[in-house]
This record gives sequence, structure tokens and C-alpha cells, in this order.
Amino acid sequence: MPRRTRSTPNGGAPVEIFYETLLVLVCVGVLAFAYLTVKKLYQGQR
Repeated sequence: MPRRTRSTPNGGAPVEIFYETLLVLVCVGVLAFAYLTVKKLYQGQR
């Protein structure tokens, strides 16, 4: 019995792939923004 990692039987619809890619890009953007914000914050304290 093969294990299915996704809820869709065809391995992921193109819309699902699009939304997962969008989610990853948003996460990377938020992390980059947080990094730059903290960097500027500590630069201002010196």
C-alpha cells in the first residue's frame, strides 16, 4: 500500500503548487524584512 503525502490523488494540482510557492516566497520575504529591521534597529543604537 503506497503512502500518499498529499490529499490530492494526482500529486498536486497546479493551483496547489502555485499557492505553496507563494507561501514560501511570503515566508522568505517576511524573514528578510525582519532581518533588515533588526539590523537597522541595532545600527541606530550604536
